[in-house]
Amino acid sequence: MKKYENSAFYLNFSRKKLTKMNEGLQDRLEKYGLSLYMIRITLAASLSWIAVHSLYGDGYLYFAPLAAILITQSTVKASFEKGIYRMIGIILGGVVSLVVGQFLDVGALSILLILLIGIGVATACRINIQAVSQVGVTSVLALTFYQDHYVMWRVAETLIGVLIALAINMIVVPPKGFIKVKSLVLDGSLLLADALRALVPGSRDAAQAKETLAKAGARLSRSVQQQKEMHFTVAHVQCRGQLSRLSITTGHMKVVQTYVQDIHTEMKLLPRHHAASDWMAEVLQATADCIGHYATSAFGGADNQQPLADALRKARALQQQSFADLQGNCSLNSIRDLGAVFSHLNRVLDEIERAEYAATQIVPRPVAAEAARALFFLKKGLSHKL
Repeated sequence: MKKYENSAFYLNFSRKKLTKMNEGLQDRLEKYGLSLYMIRITLAASLSWIAVHSLYGDGYLYFAPLAAILITQSTVKASFEKGIYRMIGIILGGVVSLVVGQFLDVGALSILLILLIGIGVATACRINIQAVSQVGVTSVLALTFYQDHYVMWRVAETLIGVLIALAINMIVVPPKGFIKVKSLVLDGSLLLADALRALVPGSRDAAQAKETLAKAGARLSRSVQQQKEMHFTVAHVQCRGQLSRLSITTGHMKVVQTYVQDIHTEMKLLPRHHAASDWMAEVLQATADCIGHYATSAFGGADNQQPLADALRKARALQQQSFADLQGNCSLNSIRDLGAVFSHLNRVLDEIERAEYAATQIVPRPVAAEAARALFFLKKGLSHKL
């Protein structure tokens, strides 16, 4: 057990060291209220005002900066969606108010009609609730300012504000964004390893295994979302290749996460004398070390190729030996339940091998890729399936 404790200590030390990459100027500035969101809104509103003033001079100058402020979100996708909803609401509300305004003056009846028609049409078309509320706002304002081409000004200047806000979202991005999403995958993967080690009943961290597993899934999911967002940003154009590789390897870790969740479920069904045994703890430790070695190698920049290969070989051998020793010494029901656990443990190792092979395969180095391919199939040919 000592060697596995040392390995776990090394991997936890690596995590603490590598996650320091997240700390930077942005984190220090946010403590004083100077957040990236504030910078985006300020720039988008100011540039929108300047753009509209340059194009039209004096007029309804506040529509463009107002639109920029309201649609600027933390991600490009969210800003784009909110901008689309706002434009739909303004156009639909403007059309309704123009039609009603030709026949009725501003009053309770006309406002009632435009709200009933505008919001009713938007709801019937199943438009997003954000667009529905914008229909009502625009309808009332357009009816009030029916003169002076209010609707035309409102649509044009809102469009300018939306476009500028989207451009700011694509240009002004968090510093070290790629490093941070990579660190999220690293942290989530190491938490997966921690959760797998803690699945033994009675262990020091057994009570926190479910919580640790949930944290791991949350970090991996957050990294996946941020990786998708980075494809829309200008600052990360030069690292699109690395982003693609990171997306593939993160996908493999998400699969590993599902296997660890299945192991967590199956371990609850095992008799305690099997689940809490020393050999089960060793098997879980060895498999968890493979996850940790792969994570620090793929996401942390550590040179763990040989330690990972050794860890995979030892973990597979330990799984095979432990399962073989159980046959003939357990009841059929116990063998069935234990087989489910060992099957998922074996799939974890297979997925790590696939992730390692896929990461090498997409690197533009034919010789290295062929060598990795040969090694991968050699391992698969020699490994005994449970």
